Amino acid sequence: MMESAGKPEWTRTARLLHWGMALAIAAEVPAGFIMSWTYAAKDAAGKQDHILASQTHHTIGLLLLATVLFRLVWRWRHPAPPLPAATPRWQAWLARVTQALLYALLLVIPLSGWAALSAMAEGSGYPAPPIWFFSHNGFGPGGLIPHIVPPVAWNAPVLFNFGFFARMHIYSLMVGAVLLVLHGGAALVHHFVRRDDVLRAMLRGAK
Repeated sequence: MMESAGKPEWTRTARLLHWGMALAIAAEVPAGFIMSWTYAAKDAAGKQDHILASQTHHTIGLLLLATVLFRLVWRWRHPAPPLPAATPRWQAWLARVTQALLYALLLVIPLSGWAALSAMAEGSGYPAPPIWFFSHNGFGPGGLIPHIVPPVAWNAPVLFNFGFFARMHIYSLMVGAVLLVLHGGAALVHHFVRRDDVLRAMLRGAK
């Protein structure tokens, strides 16, 4: 956090991290849906779309995971500016809880996706999935990305299989979508209804 004319504001780094991650998520989510929709594609074009979507989704997911870890350290060393004094206590509490849950989900969602890919072994007619970092399969020969859970058959009678982590990934995404609506809606209320500097501070610093 910086001080500008005696008024706390978000640092430029914090603003770049915030909006950069927002743009990355805006690309990450559609790529994930396209990846799922084209999984069973039989034609060459569909298979190519699946590979491209997978590469995009996996790569952005890993980059987001690294970025949120950096952002948590940055936030710990640079506390958020206080909300306007007129903000009701319950709204300030809700804002803190929402932001904490969003940070938690920004860890859980990519980690659960990574775990789902890690957990699925080759077998039962299904190949072991790759995990893409740009155009390189990190699970492949010479790959630098480890399996973070032991690979088992997709239908293995164990708790921590592909289905467990895939459901965690999807349900966390649903919860995250609701929280993002709350977060964005609150920012718009501050800007257009309360007409304070909350959104402006994240856009270009304090007024």
